[in-house]
Amino acid sequence: MNLGPFTYTTRPASARRSGAIAGTAALLLLAFGAAACGTADPKAAVPAPAESATATAAPSAGDTSAAGTGGSVQDAAPAVAPARPAAGSTQWPQLTWYTAEEHGQKQNDPARIWRRTPAGTWQVVRSGRPENGKALNGPLAVSPDGRRAAWVEGSARQLVISAFDGTKRHVIPTQGQQTCAPSWLDSGRVLYGLGREKELTLIAVNADGTGQKVLATHYPKCPTVSGGWIAQVGAQTVAIGDERGVRRAISPRLPAGLVIGGVAAISGNGRTLVISAHTTSPGGCGCSERFRNYRLDAVSGAAIELAPLDSAWKQATGHGEAVDGVVLADGGLVVQINAATPADGAPAYRLVRYAASGRVLATASVPAGQPWGGLLG
Repeated sequence: MNLGPFTYTTRPASARRSGAIAGTAALLLLAFGAAACGTADPKAAVPAPAESATATAAPSAGDTSAAGTGGSVQDAAPAVAPARPAAGSTQWPQLTWYTAEEHGQKQNDPARIWRRTPAGTWQVVRSGRPENGKALNGPLAVSPDGRRAAWVEGSARQLVISAFDGTKRHVIPTQGQQTCAPSWLDSGRVLYGLGREKELTLIAVNADGTGQKVLATHYPKCPTVSGGWIAQVGAQTVAIGDERGVRRAISPRLPAGLVIGGVAAISGNGRTLVISAHTTSPGGCGCSERFRNYRLDAVSGAAIELAPLDSAWKQATGHGEAVDGVVLADGGLVVQINAATPADGAPAYRLVRYAASGRVLATASVPAGQPWGGLLG
């Protein structure tokens, strides 16, 4: 994931962890216990996805864990820390998935919220067209519980927050300024940014449009939001903070030649991150990059590499980027991996259940259909 300013990245359209500026093309983004009630949908269930448990070996010694430096704040939690269910062995927690609305397709499907059942099927729990056909100036961001959506309207240049079906709209004027795509700090609070590169003002607002609060000024680029934390990446560093002003800077020691590309997940207490890193390539073409993903300890800076699903991803072909994820209570992870390359034109996601050691425990498919979507939570 490229978190540079004014850039486009093939992330889920929910954009919970958006680093793009509104006005770019659409990018895409596990709530636990999403309400089962919702709009009836003809695609109320899909067959159990292909799923496998595996004993994939952890990455080779000497290249998987390295010391770095972390922040000095121990386990400081954001104002609202999402609950993470315990999960042991190869067990999966309950997962919630957002599928983007389709336009111009034969079915012209609405956006959907799916919940994964214990049997491994995906069931639709909510559907809607929150933007009601209006052009968006950037991506649609869906709340972690799948009940609300936020976006910037392309023509009116205003931030809109509504129920997922488009009702109960609340409008926040943006005075025509360039705007960071909105992200959800939690299911009731939205973060957005106004201004230009290096001069951004980050603002948090309640889902009903009240309680606006300026969190930062002169911010360098649009941030990523995860677990209630606001993340900013540099080539070799990651900084995270919360609404209360708690800050933590991390300098992981990664193998030579790697550049940090993005933050896929942050635990509720800010202690554990999932980051993606990649090799550099002439001209910046992602099709000739190798992605390597890491579980990062924010206090010590220690980085453990997550084992790739496919040996071919060890080649510089642009496969295997971690674009989203959830840190579980037992220290394990669920990570959304993009198995496609930039040349494919659309993502091909897999969900991977990792042990805290970085070993692959199991994999699962995502709901079939519209390729743009992602984990919520």
